[in-house]
Amino acid sequence: MHEQNREGAKTAASRLPLFPDRIVTGLVRLCGALSTLLILWIFGQICVAVVRRYVFDAPLQWNDQMSGYLLVAVVMLGAAEALRRGDHIGIDLLSNRLSGARARAQAALAHLAVMVFAAVVGISIWDSIEFARRFGSYSIGYIEIQTWIPQLPVVLGAGLLFLTAALRLWRTLRPLP
Repeated sequence: MHEQNREGAKTAASRLPLFPDRIVTGLVRLCGALSTLLILWIFGQICVAVVRRYVFDAPLQWNDQMSGYLLVAVVMLGAAEALRRGDHIGIDLLSNRLSGARARAQAALAHLAVMVFAAVVGISIWDSIEFARRFGSYSIGYIEIQTWIPQLPVVLGAGLLFLTAALRLWRTLRPLP
């Protein structure tokens, strides 16, 4: 009887998500929620800008530039959550016909491709941030801030996208019983 309980506990423990899985999933969900809030913020900001422009003839000069910065943050902070939920666009002409080891191999290659993409984006934007910080460049327009600041969500989003794809790859290669 004691041995049976031990086996049951091992099986239950093996079904629990990995520690990094819970942390990454929590961060991804948090950033996804932040992305959603930013969409609502942009919507409100555009509504205020339209009313000010057409009702009061007093346009917000900085609105377009701020909306652009926030839109980049929306996309990059929400990309990992979309991957986690399986909401990314996929072409399944062949993948639906695969089964067993071939389906797992295809899924693993897809996750690796996302990881490579996220790494390339993350490394290139990191280089851009380092250059902008060293050079001390500021944005042009009505919002004069250092150019590396609006690039930070791209690094965070690329990192989370990489980690999410890595966790999906891990689950593909070592599925839970």
